[in-house]
Amino acid sequence: MTQVKRQLLHRRRIESYGFLRDDGLWEVEATMQDLKAHDVHREYDGSLVPKDTPFHDMYVRLTLDDHFLIKDIEVSMDAFPFPGCGSAVPSFDVVKGTRIGPGWNRWLKETFADKSGCTHVLELLPVAATTAFQTMWQPLSEKYPQQVPMAIGKLVNTCRGWADDGPMVKKLLDEQVLTLPVGETS
Repeated sequence: MTQVKRQLLHRRRIESYGFLRDDGLWEVEATMQDLKAHDVHREYDGSLVPKDTPFHDMYVRLTLDDHFLIKDIEVSMDAFPFPGCGSAVPSFDVVKGTRIGPGWNRWLKETFADKSGCTHVLELLPVAATTAFQTMWQPLSEKYPQQVPMAIGKLVNTCRGWADDGPMVKKLLDEQVLTLPVGETS
């Protein structure tokens, strides 16, 4: 592969962490930082954002129960490009009481399809949802083993790794951990 000289202009950092709390609830944190490799002057007022200083700095924390019900949400925006951006933080309270599951990302897009939200916080929420699943899967499968076959069944054909003709599904079928309805296997 031929190397072409290039110049770094922009860097986005996204990190997420999942925790089990002592009270049995779960917390997922997701952060995003956008950094420029050069000085930027904000268009609205000309103020300087020095290179390698966050242009965007967003934080989301979800508190969940074992059923992926969001008990609480915390959003903070420590750096943003326009004066009105920070006023979007309270609008995310409507996420409290929703359940992460099929259709949740679509619901987020529809709920925040207007000027009430923040594009970058909305980008973090699906990251937090995936992190919740990755964090909670193993402990919940041990706590609720009878629900494992149903949960795994919902994963079949959602991606290449869970394809009904793939090695993982075949292994689970062979071990009788998973049973697919007639006509659903290749």
